[in-house]
Amino acid sequence: MRIDSLARLKDKFIAILLLIFAALVLAGPAHADIEDHIIKTETGFYYTVQKGDTLWDLSEKFSDSPWQWPDLWQYNPDIPNPHLIYPGQRIRIYRKTFTGDKKPEPEKKEKKPDKQYFTFTKINAVGFIKQEAVVPAGTLFQSLGDKWIMSTNDKVYIRPAANVDLAPGDTFFLHRTISPVRDPDTNERIGVQHLLTGIVEILELKENLAIGRIMASFREILEGDKLLPFFPRRPRLELKPGLPGIESKIIKSEDEWKAMGEHIIAFIDKGSDHGIEVGQKYQVLYPVMEKSDTESTEPKELEREEMGSVVVLHTEKTTSTVLITDSKQDLSEGLPVSAIR
Repeated sequence: MRIDSLARLKDKFIAILLLIFAALVLAGPAHADIEDHIIKTETGFYYTVQKGDTLWDLSEKFSDSPWQWPDLWQYNPDIPNPHLIYPGQRIRIYRKTFTGDKKPEPEKKEKKPDKQYFTFTKINAVGFIKQEAVVPAGTLFQSLGDKWIMSTNDKVYIRPAANVDLAPGDTFFLHRTISPVRDPDTNERIGVQHLLTGIVEILELKENLAIGRIMASFREILEGDKLLPFFPRRPRLELKPGLPGIESKIIKSEDEWKAMGEHIIAFIDKGSDHGIEVGQKYQVLYPVMEKSDTESTEPKELEREEMGSVVVLHTEKTTSTVLITDSKQDLSEGLPVSAIR
């Protein structure tokens, strides 16, 4: 009897151990591994979006840097707003351990071989000049901890504008204005500069108050920065020749640089009303003037020398934002801009 009892006890003990082992194997870790949501197809590796995912977080997981999120967005042209992805959505991903050291090209739809493209990953940080200031949707008035300068992931408090309904999940640019912007030659008023400082997402609404999180910061974010509805812009631009006959000029640089060189953002005094389009290329010219012997005689323009080139990043009705892509020497306000000959 004693031997039988011991045998039965041993069998029960082994059965319990097997049940515990099976439970551990089936349950896996306490939370689902991100690899469980990755599948491979003929066109590459895809990840199924889970609740709470953002391109910022997924970029950090797959590319080791959250700042690579524009590349992740570029691989997925079907995502219209990079700050709005939904559970169950399938996105194409890249990781070196998947495909080796060679980075895959984004999926292209019927790309014609004669087209040229230009990628500017900081496109969403590009500001603009409008004739009148945009009516803000709200004002950032404080951050958690009462920081003077705010940055990415900071929790912030927003005072909604009158008659504006904010909702959790809404995304806005943060901006401040510089006014007035004047013509460097005539001193006539051109408009109001809108300097984009970051992106904020609304998390929660309370009485006369909205709580948000800063998703990206382009420059110093300060108390008093205002909300502007977010409009996503593609970082990959199709290059086009400038419009012949356009006579424009540099108004100013975005960040108040007096001497402008390559990679500086600037504004010109022509826009969509004049036929300017995103992706167009123009040349910046230096007018060679004949010196006058008397003050009453106006100097005569002899010729124009090419000084540099720009690509249009954003257009408004009467102004455009451009990137200086080449400069033989420092460029300045007032220099003429025309189609490349």
